[in-house]
Amino acid sequence: MSSFISFSQNFFETLSTLILPSIFKVLLIIAIAFFARYLIDLATNNFLQKLRQIRRVETIRQILASSSHVVVIGLAIIMILHELGLNITPIIASAGLLGVAFSLGAQNLMKDVINGFFILLEDQFTIGDKVKIGTHSGTVEKMNLRTTTLRDSDGSTHIIPNSEINKVTVIIRSISPQ
Repeated sequence: MSSFISFSQNFFETLSTLILPSIFKVLLIIAIAFFARYLIDLATNNFLQKLRQIRRVETIRQILASSSHVVVIGLAIIMILHELGLNITPIIASAGLLGVAFSLGAQNLMKDVINGFFILLEDQFTIGDKVKIGTHSGTVEKMNLRTTTLRDSDGSTHIIPNSEINKVTVIIRSISPQ
């Protein structure tokens, strides 16, 4: 019986000095590993979200730049004509009528612009993404409110009116700004 008591004492002594501290260390290591993994996932997701927002800002910047160029050039032409002494009132009135006629005749253009706006608003795809649109697939090189430009693996450039984009498959979502 004394050997059993001696064995029990040695077992509990070994357990308390070697195994229990090791178990606590192992549990602490596992807890730290899970916490570190959580922090890394959180940091990675935040970093990628920041990059995605930056990329989206760059896409919207391009569209605003191209749209603002048209508005600024139009206003500059009207102001120059006024400075040259031409009566711009008929030009402005004609522009209003032309706008009505244009909107009736250019329904596809309006569809392009509306679809382009919703593509950007919903962040369906942006510059740098590899996508498949209809029968064309490639990397989105340029976007504006009217068209989307893809470059395929052969180097061919496809310019697709946004009104023709019915279904988009995002093959690879880029993570770096273009």
